[in-house]
Amino acid sequence: MAWTTTHSSHEVQMRVFLVDDSTLVRVRLAAMLQDMWEVDNVVEAGTVAEALALLPESKPDVVVVDMRLPDGDGLEVLRAAKRLQPQPTVVVLTNYAYDQLRSTCLEAGADEFLDKRTQFDRLPAIVTRLRPPTL
Repeated sequence: MAWTTTHSSHEVQMRVFLVDDSTLVRVRLAAMLQDMWEVDNVVEAGTVAEALALLPESKPDVVVVDMRLPDGDGLEVLRAAKRLQPQPTVVVLTNYAYDQLRSTCLEAGADEFLDKRTQFDRLPAIVTRLRPPTL
């Protein structure tokens, strides 16, 4: 199921798209991001099919994607995100942070590759760094 949360502000803000099969992870990430003034909108998806359906219309600035999903893998979502215009930043956040998977994701266009077990809390700093300039 997809959820969208929107904040209102006069600042230039970012749209984030979360793709993870764990509702608990999505809720935790969304809560972390919604507390940031840079983030205006968070869209959530729990499957590849749901992500591919929602991705084009959500026009995300940042896509956070897990690699293991119930109906496929996050590489399909990563590649679809990188075909969007303008191209969003893609952060892979996975429990399977093996060197070979890291290389595969970076070659497919991932901008960041994070280990969910040890680097989960780095996401807000990455989003802050990506913030567009204010008008």
